[in-house]
Amino acid sequence: MIITNNMLNQKVPESMIPSRLDSATDLYTNTHDGLILYNIKPDTWNVLYPFFQQENKFTIDSYVIPKHGITYQELINLYDDIYNREYISNRGFDEEKRKQVLIEEFNRTFNVSGTLIGRKLDSHYELKYSKSKKVYTLYYLESYIVSYIDDIHKLLSQKVFKQELLKLNDIPIDKKINGVKLVDSLSILDDISKMNIVKNYILDKN
Repeated sequence: MIITNNMLNQKVPESMIPSRLDSATDLYTNTHDGLILYNIKPDTWNVLYPFFQQENKFTIDSYVIPKHGITYQELINLYDDIYNREYISNRGFDEEKRKQVLIEEFNRTFNVSGTLIGRKLDSHYELKYSKSKKVYTLYYLESYIVSYIDDIHKLLSQKVFKQELLKLNDIPIDKKINGVKLVDSLSILDDISKMNIVKNYILDKN
C-alpha cells in the first residue's frame, strides 16, 4: 500500500504496525519493446519488478514502534530520522552514492556496462506485508530511469531472471502480464506525467 498525502493524518491500524524497516531503490529500463520487468523469485514472490537494489541498502529487521496510535505521518518521520542518521550520515549513502551502488549492482547482475541514469522518477513510502519475513514492513522506495546502456540487446536477452515487457500504451497500466502480478509501486505509472517521463527515456537498440 502506497502511503498517499490524504492518509498522513490517519492512524495506522494496530494490525498493520510495522516491525521492520526497509528500502528499495529501483531502476526503470524502457525499450521500444516495453518496460523491462523481472520475476526475481517466481517460486515465492511471483511478482514482476523493475530491477531493484538488493545489496548495500537500508534495512532494520526488528524495530519496535515506541508509541500507540501513531499516524502515517509520524511513522514516516520516525523512519526518516533513522534513515538519515544510520544510512546517510553514518554510512555515507547520500543520493549520489545510492545511485552509484544501484548502477554497479545492475551492471554486475546482467554483465552490462555504460549504464547512465537520466533522472529520478519518483520517491514514496509503502506499508505492506512482507511474505518472506511474515511481518508488516515500512519501505522507502526511490525510482530512477536509465538513459543509456552500452548493449541493450544483451540486457533484453539476459537469463538471470525471468523477464517480461510491459507495453506503455494505456493508462491505467496492465496489472498482470501472462498471469503474473506487477508490483504495487508500478501503479505510479497510472499518473500520466510519470508515464510520459518514462516514455521519454527509450533505450536505443542501435
